[in-house]
This record gives sequence, structure tokens and C-alpha cells, in this order.
Amino acid sequence: MTIVTEQPRTLDPQQVRDVMSKVPTGVPVIAGECELTGERAAMIVGSFVFISVEPCLIGFFVGKGSSSWPKLNEATVLGISALSASQTQFCRKLGKKEADRFAEHFWNQGPCGAPLVAGSVAAMECQIENVTSVGDHDFVLARVRDLSTGSAADPLVFQNHEFSGLLRH
Repeated sequence: MTIVTEQPRTLDPQQVRDVMSKVPTGVPVIAGECELTGERAAMIVGSFVFISVEPCLIGFFVGKGSSSWPKLNEATVLGISALSASQTQFCRKLGKKEADRFAEHFWNQGPCGAPLVAGSVAAMECQIENVTSVGDHDFVLARVRDLSTGSAADPLVFQNHEFSGLLRH
């Protein structure tokens, strides 16, 4: 075992973002509706992970400054949709804070009642199990209640600050 006794150096946040942008990531949309108010919210997360088959668990990280997360945290069921390469424009719209994220007819209701993006490569409905503070983010652990593959095959990928498909034609 190695024991580090010196203080870690301070890293430049922009350099961290630039280096981490080299690692490709899928583009999942988290959406939900608060049963008490009927208010819906949606956001894109850059860090999503499959955790366990039994029980079926997933996780994602949310920035503590997110304006959508407090609303989503009130939803009984969250819909998670992995966007397809053909949904780049829709993704850009979802990324704008002032956008009406539910104005378009891109949404379906899942079997458990959560909003899901039509035409995604994969979709699941989840219930939050636990939220843990980790640095400047919260880690959300969620139990999958329902899941399906979508009608699209080519996932949307974000790398080098750009969107692209994964499949080569």
C-alpha cells in the first residue's frame, strides 16, 4: 500500500474539463413529473453508470447547481432515455436553461408513468434509492422498475465537446 503524505496539487478546472472531454460518454436524459404539483423537468447527465443486475441498479451524477434536479428529486418515477445520434438537435434544445423542454412531441409515457424520449436507443424507469454528496455533485442511486430498447440503434455520443454517432456506416 502506498501512503501519500503530501498535499495534492490544485488542478486547473479548464484543464480537467479538456482532459475529461477525451473520454466519450453516452447522452442520457433524465425526466420526471412531481405528482403533487404536476410540474415536469428534464436534464441531460454526462455521467451515467449501470451498477447491478440483481437488484437492477443504475447511477448518475448531478451538479449541485442544477436547477432541474430539485424538481426531479420530487418525482416518484424517473424516466431515463439514452438519446440516438439522430436526436442531436433535440439534445441541444434540452441543454438550454430557458427552453420549454416538453413543448415538442418527442415524449412518450412509460409503463410506470415516467416521461421517456421517443426514438431513443434505450429507456428505463427508475425510483431513487439514495442520494450521496460527492464533491461538487450528488450521486443518485436508482432502482430500475422497467426497461426497454428503443427504435434507434446508433447512440448519441459526446466527446471532444462535440456530438456524434457511434456506429460507422
